[in-house]
Amino acid sequence: MQVMDTFDMSKALQKLKEREKELNCLYKVNELLTHEEFPLEKIFREIIAIIPSGWQYQTVCEARIVFENQTYQSEDFLETEWKQQADIIIDNNVSGEITVCYTQLIRLENNTQFLPEEQKLLNNIASRLGTFVFNRRLFKSLEAIKSSKISEPGESRGNDVVLSHESDEHWKWRIKIAEKIASKIDAERYGIKAFYVIGSTKNANAGPASDIDLLIHCMNDRPHKKELDAWLDGWSLCLSEMNFLKTGHYVKEGMIDSHFITDEDLEKKSSFASMINSAYDRARALELRKDN
Repeated sequence: MQVMDTFDMSKALQKLKEREKELNCLYKVNELLTHEEFPLEKIFREIIAIIPSGWQYQTVCEARIVFENQTYQSEDFLETEWKQQADIIIDNNVSGEITVCYTQLIRLENNTQFLPEEQKLLNNIASRLGTFVFNRRLFKSLEAIKSSKISEPGESRGNDVVLSHESDEHWKWRIKIAEKIASKIDAERYGIKAFYVIGSTKNANAGPASDIDLLIHCMNDRPHKKELDAWLDGWSLCLSEMNFLKTGHYVKEGMIDSHFITDEDLEKKSSFASMINSAYDRARALELRKDN
């Protein structure tokens, strides 16, 4: 009993040490974001340098920031299968993302090297960075208006001024979810030949209440049909809850609208099958799980 108590205490102390690292990392980021005078490039590079201090395996932790088609990364950055990502959202638009990678395997726990708290930390850093850039640009926009350099808030005068009024956060979140579902599905078990996204998610005009239209090319007999339907329904209902928490919009029927086609449908070019090779509004193919 004493051995078990000692083991539990050791685990509790380790967890506390990890939380301390995460809090210190967030403190350093917050302190950095008080420097309004720093150029954005310096802010990004400093954040990349700070990030490893908050992660469990600091010596093999590398970071990258992609922001408005510009990339900033640590010297030894290497994108591996052990990675976490968080979007940088500015004025409801996804303007970039932060990626954290482990460059080698140290230890897997629940099929991941990352702690759940580390994803929360990364989301927090990305959120604070997005708020920082938004506030800086808003301030510069207002200053420019006051000095009559621009006449309207939506008129562009360089990267540090304008803010967009149209949100692309919704469709980008949905396309990432569709990609995640494709990467997790057991195509061999369910007889899936190809996996596509269509509709507003594919067309980049999804709104906060839009669903995710999936087009799934299956074998004619569709083995384990009920099991696949239940698996997709689970995703659908969970995503509805996530969307409600993100936007306040609840999609009662579920977020996923699945459409199934077979080889016979393709030959006849019937219904949704015609979208596979269409010259107009073509379905977007997604990569299935790599071990299939």
